[in-house]
Amino acid sequence: MSDKTLFEFDGDAADRDRDARDLAAWLEEDLRGSVDLRMNGPAEGELGGAADAVVVAAATVPLARPFFTWLTERAKARRISLRITRDGERLEIDVEAPADAESLLERITRLLDEG
Repeated sequence: MSDKTLFEFDGDAADRDRDARDLAAWLEEDLRGSVDLRMNGPAEGELGGAADAVVVAAATVPLARPFFTWLTERAKARRISLRITRDGERLEIDVEAPADAESLLERITRLLDEG
């Protein structure tokens, strides 16, 4: 299994931060202590930085199902665009509805659980 999986979000800074924090909180339920946020420094005039990615270190449980559940739930509310990188492999995800996520399930499982 990979040492690290990176979930990088697209969109404006507020969307990236919201999505990264939401996914990190979701995954933390199953992966206690293995989930971190990648933070950007604060922009001029801001007090704190914003997250733009989630980093999962050496997960001891399969990642595909919790990630897929999070993705389908988020896709009910709005479009989600992100990249997953693991062991040099990259999967680009752009979903507007849960059905879009469903079409990616096999690729998500192959990348995250079989890595």
